[in-house]
Amino acid sequence: MIAFDLEIRNVTLLTIGGGTPELFGTDIAFARVVDAEGRVKIYIPGSSVKGALRSAASRIAEHYGFRSCGEVRPERIARAHSGGVCDVCELFGYPNPGGVRSPLVVSNFEPVDDLSNRLVRVTHVSIDARRSIARRWALYVIEYVVPGTTFRGSLYLDPSARRLLPLLLLAIAELRTGRFGRRSLVDVRLVDGGELDKYVDSSWKGLLTSLRGWLWVGVT
Repeated sequence: MIAFDLEIRNVTLLTIGGGTPELFGTDIAFARVVDAEGRVKIYIPGSSVKGALRSAASRIAEHYGFRSCGEVRPERIARAHSGGVCDVCELFGYPNPGGVRSPLVVSNFEPVDDLSNRLVRVTHVSIDARRSIARRWALYVIEYVVPGTTFRGSLYLDPSARRLLPLLLLAIAELRTGRFGRRSLVDVRLVDGGELDKYVDSSWKGLLTSLRGWLWVGVT
């Protein structure tokens, strides 16, 4: 396997909804999991990271010579692949009918540091989109982690998909300037100890080097 770690650090308030919010006194609580010791821990699901990377790859693939069908509905994806599976779907997979199994596995992302003082609850007002005014009595509470919180996880790519590694790196870079979770901005840093150098050719080395450092330096 081609394996490396990613660190995700939020530049703005971040939440990934999940779990049972009523237990935490909010309408939207950050995703939680119970570990082997029975402790409740906040985390970012790997599926959320993979989905965000897929969307990022779809946006930029064709600008760099990769193919993207641009579809999200399974039946439309199958029709779009009448001439062959696109690079984005080959990397990230797609469901039946005629589905393709993804060669990429993304782990859950866990916080690097203790989050006991990094959680905040913010009350929002629901907006009537049609009239562009606040709905009366329509308040809701969201639980966030404050900016500068770092989560770390791992990515595993089957060597058979090695040619798509540059597309994955491009998606990681694009994620830094897109939106993640509930419209939050995040920074991403690749942690590989130089391991990926042997898997990409010289034309991608500049991108690889840039991803080993934070983009949003001094912001959080």
